[in-house]
Amino acid sequence: MKITQSLAQQKGMTLITILIILLLVTGIGALAVKYSVMNLRIASNSQVRQLMTQSADLPLYIIRNKSPIELRRLDNVVGLVINNNLPDREYVFCYRPQSQKNFAPINNVAEISPYSTTGTAITSDVMRLISGTNNTFCDLNADFGSARAGVVTQVAVSLITDSAGDTEKGEYLPEGTDSSGAAHLGAKLTGSQRIRVTTTAMLPAYSTASISTVQSECLSTSKPRLNDNTEHPTLRTLKDCISDYGIPVVAQTQEFTLANTLIEEAKPD
Repeated sequence: MKITQSLAQQKGMTLITILIILLLVTGIGALAVKYSVMNLRIASNSQVRQLMTQSADLPLYIIRNKSPIELRRLDNVVGLVINNNLPDREYVFCYRPQSQKNFAPINNVAEISPYSTTGTAITSDVMRLISGTNNTFCDLNADFGSARAGVVTQVAVSLITDSAGDTEKGEYLPEGTDSSGAAHLGAKLTGSQRIRVTTTAMLPAYSTASISTVQSECLSTSKPRLNDNTEHPTLRTLKDCISDYGIPVVAQTQEFTLANTLIEEAKPD
């Protein structure tokens, strides 16, 4: 009788021990899965951010590697900005490397302003549309930067009128030319112009709302958004609008001085 009872106790202890081991194994397995998923998410987030940063950098790279003569031509947005000489405007276009040969054609650019027609600063987040159509702004369903339907990049260019700081006299004159000898060249060649370029790269596939809603609220003629709020820090930007819908987004702002050479004034944020 005692032997039978002892065997029953041993079987009970064995069962409890096995159950404890199973619980420990299950817990360790659950933690391993949890950390694996977390590491995967971290890796995915890192890859997504790297992809968007590269997409936002590419238009800046193109501008940085063009000659000032090319940029001043009136067949591109930078030349249009310089020629119009209106510092209260943003000139917006979509970077469409798959569907357009020219980097920044002037036939598809929107002109927006943070000021009303009377010159009063706008306090809402919707800017005044001066020119442009819905086709000017990036189409979140189509205007991808590569054959992989992923990142969409919008670009804005504006003129800066404040001084870049102290410069030496004649710093921007052509090489081998003094101020008297360059008098006939004109201000376009002997002077300099400063521009600010803002790129906003976004991954619309992650949107928590319908793409049509995001398009209407952030990238349309009815609600044009400021791309760069350096001069108007209280205004929300396109990046802010896009991020409201859970879409990963990266914005880069860089300033350039156009002289006889292109001078990088500030690295991307």
